[in-house]
Amino acid sequence: MVETLHSLFCKNLSRRPDASAFLIAAGDRSLPITWRQFCRDVDALSWAGLKYVGKGERVGIIGENSYEWMVTHAACLLSGVVAVPLEPSLSAQEMAQRLAFVEARFVVHSVLYEDKVREVTKLLPGAFFFSFGSAAVDYILDRGAKAIETGEARSVFAAAPDEDATASIVFTSGTTAKPRGVELTLRSFSMFPASAKEVLPVKPGDRSLMVLPLHHIFGIASTYFLLSQGAALGVCPDFRRLFDAVQRFRATRLFLVPALADILAHKIEHRAAMLEEMPGGIEWILTGGAPLPRRTYEHLQSLGIRMLEGYGLTETCSLYSLAPYDAPRVGTAGLVSPLPEVEVGVSDDGELLIRGPNVMRGYYREPEATARVFEDGWFHTGDTGTIDAKGYVTVIGRRNRTIVLSSGKKIAPEELERILSGLPGIKEALVSGEGDSRQLTAEVYSSLPEKNVRDQIDAANRMLPIYKRIRRVIVRKEPFPRTASGKIKV
Repeated sequence: MVETLHSLFCKNLSRRPDASAFLIAAGDRSLPITWRQFCRDVDALSWAGLKYVGKGERVGIIGENSYEWMVTHAACLLSGVVAVPLEPSLSAQEMAQRLAFVEARFVVHSVLYEDKVREVTKLLPGAFFFSFGSAAVDYILDRGAKAIETGEARSVFAAAPDEDATASIVFTSGTTAKPRGVELTLRSFSMFPASAKEVLPVKPGDRSLMVLPLHHIFGIASTYFLLSQGAALGVCPDFRRLFDAVQRFRATRLFLVPALADILAHKIEHRAAMLEEMPGGIEWILTGGAPLPRRTYEHLQSLGIRMLEGYGLTETCSLYSLAPYDAPRVGTAGLVSPLPEVEVGVSDDGELLIRGPNVMRGYYREPEATARVFEDGWFHTGDTGTIDAKGYVTVIGRRNRTIVLSSGKKIAPEELERILSGLPGIKEALVSGEGDSRQLTAEVYSSLPEKNVRDQIDAANRMLPIYKRIRRVIVRKEPFPRTASGKIKV
């Protein structure tokens, strides 16, 4: 039986009330926030949600990674209010459209995005907006805490919530298709921690970072896993200060997207050269959200950091497979979930399938789109791949990106992109098919002279079957635009 997030939180509160749940930067120091304080704040905000908002109502959350963001999200999940996290980099119009689509009447936001939120309020005149740390929110927290202390209200930790009601609507990244609102239950959020604890070593007192964007499913799923296992989370609102945060909070295990892992590798190497010794103490990093380039893998391994990979989607609450710490296999996305409640498979045409309580209820207000991705209870991931006899998953690529040549042969562009990105000096690559012949074209980001890039791709071509060879090369000097989750926008 999978232990729920609610149960895990209750255990941490009862067994380790004075242990650190979060670590907040304060000047050159870090200040702890205990489990007692965290649960008190979640309780107080849950009281407000039940009193003023109501179960099933949607609440938008806009802001950078912060302690207040986590309190808001956890309070929504445990009180039956539906959390709708939004990417802060969206335009005011895009935010308003998504809030209107889910019919959110309440929005909690960071002061950092005050100007943008002010524009959103003009587009949604009927909604109520509250800022983290405002006098109104402080009053609500104080009022809620007193209501629970006096017995006027019951703590959300006193009784288990409805695990199967919609707890959050998370929008897909929109890398290759229209963003859709994914309905996830509280039980969905419990499955990633339950699966991860079977293969990854995390224990009370370990330290990590809250650095992945919390509006993205990988960020929030990994955060709940670390939190539920008793790790202290250093709050890192700006990924550009990743290395400083690792040092400040003495983080030993991290969840990152490959782009951040690459940045961290270069920072560690640079600092080691300055100090003539290796800084840090990071034991392992698990990457997800995109394939880990072999170059980045080898770089971090050479720095003494064990590299692991995972695979999942917003629709599966970030869960499908995770590399086991004791038996990682390079080039795979790890082992399928060990939970008996989660089933996986591969369709006759090579599509990865999954079913279980981690899978979404459906796309919000889009029954036809929901029906297209479900068959006999199986969710069709849209990714092609394989699962070997031991359960290791290899993801080949997205079905909707498959290139069909005029000869009829099919190409997964991701396979060629991984090869190109592994070449010296080539940092990023996108492969597409152009024209009637669907000729293979590679657009690459590199700081090398264009002739050097073309020579390297010519050499790689000679190792490939004729039909997989790159026919046209475009060299760019700037990185590709990326989504907030670190994926290249295709």
